[in-house]
Amino acid sequence: MKRYLLPIWHVTAILLVLVAAPPAHACSPMKVIGVYFDRDSATVSAAQVSRLANWMADLRARYPSHESIDISASTEPGEQSPSNLAMERARNVARVLRENLQFDGVKIYLPDQGYVKKPVSAYLKQLEKSQGVRAVQLDFLPACPHECSCQAGAPLYEPKAPAQ
Repeated sequence: MKRYLLPIWHVTAILLVLVAAPPAHACSPMKVIGVYFDRDSATVSAAQVSRLANWMADLRARYPSHESIDISASTEPGEQSPSNLAMERARNVARVLRENLQFDGVKIYLPDQGYVKKPVSAYLKQLEKSQGVRAVQLDFLPACPHECSCQAGAPLYEPKAPAQ
């Protein structure tokens, strides 16, 4: 089998091209919020409903329409029936979105299953204390137009100021 080696100037040229290429930045218009729960509870508290309502009102003002609201749910180890509890939390948040906040149920996507998080570090234990593990996450995807660079020319698009 023959080995092919590139001349050093080819390797140098390739490295220069790679170093000089501008970095690619992924654009995601996704907006994310967490709805937090008490241990072993699937009840969306009044405080969380209020927080969610304010967040959604801001999003509705900024984005007249949306593509979807994707929901994911988690519990922490030791909660009662954690997989079922996570799904119940997700369904209750979806119900708040539909019934209280009047969002289109067709655009709300529930997970196939809940996630039981396993804290393994001091950071996760601290997160657990702040209810970050007992949560439902909402990923709000606005419809076009939105502020991503892939929407250049759209009314909400605002290019970033040049670096100085």
